[in-house]
Parts: sequence; C-alpha cells; structure tokens
Amino acid sequence: MQTPTLNGYLERYVRSLSLNNTNSIYKLADEVNDNHRLREPLFLYALCTGKVDLLLRATKGGALHSLYSEMARSYTLSIMLSSLESNDSLLDESYHKAYNSYTCRRDMPKTNFRSKMLMHNKIKRLQKEKSVSNYRLYTDLGLNPGNVNAFLKSGDARKVSLETARKMISYLENL
Repeated sequence: MQTPTLNGYLERYVRSLSLNNTNSIYKLADEVNDNHRLREPLFLYALCTGKVDLLLRATKGGALHSLYSEMARSYTLSIMLSSLESNDSLLDESYHKAYNSYTCRRDMPKTNFRSKMLMHNKIKRLQKEKSVSNYRLYTDLGLNPGNVNAFLKSGDARKVSLETARKMISYLENL
C-alpha cells in the first residue's frame, strides 16, 4: 500500500465531503455555504494544490470570501503545514481535524505493523502457556500454513492481517 500524499488525501477527502462528488473549485465554492464540513478542507485543498487564487475568485461576493482572503494572507503552504504539525491553537480545530485524519491514514501501515508485532508476542506467549503448536493453530482456524508460519516463526507481519492475528489470539485465549 502506498503512503498517501497530503494533496492526494485532500483531493479524495474533499470529493467525499462534496454533495456533488467533485473536485471543481467553482462547484465546491457554490456548495460550501450549505455544506459546512467542507469549509476548512476546501481551503487546505486549494492551498496544497496552488488554487487559492481560484478559490478566492470562486467565492468573491460570498460569505466565505473574507475568511478565505484572511487565511490566504496569513498562511502560505509551509506556514500552514508548520502550524498543523505543531498543533497551533490559533488555527481552527477543523483544519487540525482534517490534517489528523491524513496523518492517521499516512501512518496506518506503521501502526498496523506495531500492533501485529505486539499480537505476535502475545500469540507466542499464549502458545507456550497452552502448549499449542503452529500446526494446531492454523489447522483449527483454517488459515494458510505458510503465512501463519512466516508470521509466527520469522515475525513477518506482512503475512497476516490484523483480523487474522486477532482470530489467533481469541482462539488461544478461549482454549
């Protein structure tokens, strides 16, 4: 799985928030007054894609034009990223929420790897306590022997999903 970029993430995020399933700045600007969840992610998207001027033209005469103009005067992309990473309290919480969603998605493979390795240790401990072989574990649960052995013998976390690791733990705990 590729690590998502902030631009790519915001593109998909804004499209998913849009009632029209679009990334068109003009269409999003028309929609933002009725769709308040779109307000801050739209500015972040425009900032990351270099379309702030387009957003300002699209909102000209609208209620959000002054807010977006002020944000554009105060934040360049580098200042915005720095503020988001430092959790700047001057920045509206919705900007932080959108950025935190991105960082969770970006860091998911690392988090999943750590979780699976913790589960690996727990499975190995439970196997030893309950005298359960790898063979019995993958046979009783109907799992792929090669993947289970690679995970349990070599610690190759890529070979099993979180769900499979949870199944193994649940099985061992209920013996």
